[in-house]
Amino acid sequence: MKQIIENCLIAGTLFILIVLPFIIFSRRLKKKREAEMLSKLNEVARGYGLKLTRYVTINNNLIGWDRENAGLLFMLDEERPEYIRLDDVGRCYTLKKMNGRDVRSISLELHDRNGRLINSIPFYRQFTDSEMTLKKALQYSAEWELLIATNIKERGDKLVNLQRV
Repeated sequence: MKQIIENCLIAGTLFILIVLPFIIFSRRLKKKREAEMLSKLNEVARGYGLKLTRYVTINNNLIGWDRENAGLLFMLDEERPEYIRLDDVGRCYTLKKMNGRDVRSISLELHDRNGRLINSIPFYRQFTDSEMTLKKALQYSAEWELLIATNIKERGDKLVNLQRV
């Protein structure tokens, strides 16, 4: 019995010594990549005269928002960030595409006032992103949908008030 306990302790210790460094290394690498992406996004934001007041990272995608200037920047897989003026957006909704019983993709669809697609911001892509982030992708997509829809409504209310005066 004593020998079994000793062997378990030795095996557990070896497992921790071998696996733990890989876990720590991958987390540091992820944080470093996120910091680089955020730095790049902020640099591009300054170029457009934006000051990001909110941002989120999910599945190697980064989305930033400037409330004051009604601008949205998003960056997919370390590509060049894309700028969207929210003044042009008339409708925003979350699109969840299915592949049988599996979720194929989750994206935030931005349309102009005429119903034409301005841009589609992916939050989850099957076979590219981990299924473990699916619930978080749905949550973030809903939050950003509400954020942008509220912005659209506020702009509409201001326009109505200006027309009354």
